[in-house]
Amino acid sequence: MPEFVSIFSAGPHCSLQDGGRVGHQAFGVPEGGAMDRDALILGNRLVGNPPDAAGLEICLGGLSFSPTIALRIALTGTAGDRLTITRTSGEILDVDAGISVVAEAGDIISTGFFRDTNCAFIAVGSQFDIGAPFGSQSTSANARMGGIDGRLLADGDRIPLGRPAPPAPLRQIQTAIFARKTSFHIVPGPQQSWFEDAAYHQFIESEWRLTSKMSRMGIRLAGPVISHRHTADILSDGIVRGAIQIPGDGQPIVMMNDHQTTGGYTKIASICSADLPAFARLSSASKITFLPVTQTQAEELAIAHQAQIDRIISEMITV
Repeated sequence: MPEFVSIFSAGPHCSLQDGGRVGHQAFGVPEGGAMDRDALILGNRLVGNPPDAAGLEICLGGLSFSPTIALRIALTGTAGDRLTITRTSGEILDVDAGISVVAEAGDIISTGFFRDTNCAFIAVGSQFDIGAPFGSQSTSANARMGGIDGRLLADGDRIPLGRPAPPAPLRQIQTAIFARKTSFHIVPGPQQSWFEDAAYHQFIESEWRLTSKMSRMGIRLAGPVISHRHTADILSDGIVRGAIQIPGDGQPIVMMNDHQTTGGYTKIASICSADLPAFARLSSASKITFLPVTQTQAEELAIAHQAQIDRIISEMITV
């Protein structure tokens, strides 16, 4: 008899995500993957999975599900939210983020709605028995690719399970990696010269507010109008995750994992890869600032961030 995870309530925006489809954008295939890569890697480590294994990405919260077999699970991507497990016996167990726990067959696992993050990840100690177009099980809903029929999860879905992760001890993260961040490093974008110096300085010196117009494709910011020298339109060229477009209305859009592969708006800057996981956790109305760095400094930040992740993994304790 096949085993599966039953989704009782998918919440407003839940999907299956893994490490993404790297290397296919030249063919028009979005990279996709977990928006908070730190949560993906650490969550999978907590439950004994490979670092890029697929799990449940939840935006805003409101997820509840139940497995038909015992599974190790862990919530990551938040410092203050938790899982609630309702056992088949009626016992209710609250489990903090950053700790792996065994959910028994028939247990109901729920998140409630998040207070501390906009985007979190639940790692599940098993492979999902679904397809992997272009080498990834990640859901890219705009491209109708991956996951369950290329769409967001819905109430009543059953996700088939494959081989469970090898036996491993339950673990806990000791470091506060998911603390809220408000300043983000950026490198110059390919069309920075399309803006007057005064407009660029206004961009880096202003405080920006995240609007409610946010999705896995992009997040709109609100603040002063950033004017162009002539026009916001360019010949379409490639887009990377973290690129900051400035359309004609002068309000920035930060491109996220399901961004289009090419676009025709000027890109004034890009958020450094080391800071993107923390940016993905921000909820609407959050206020942020930008800190310009050079390409060399951005690479140093990426190396230091990876070293921090490696250190957190090495310092996990058994519970």
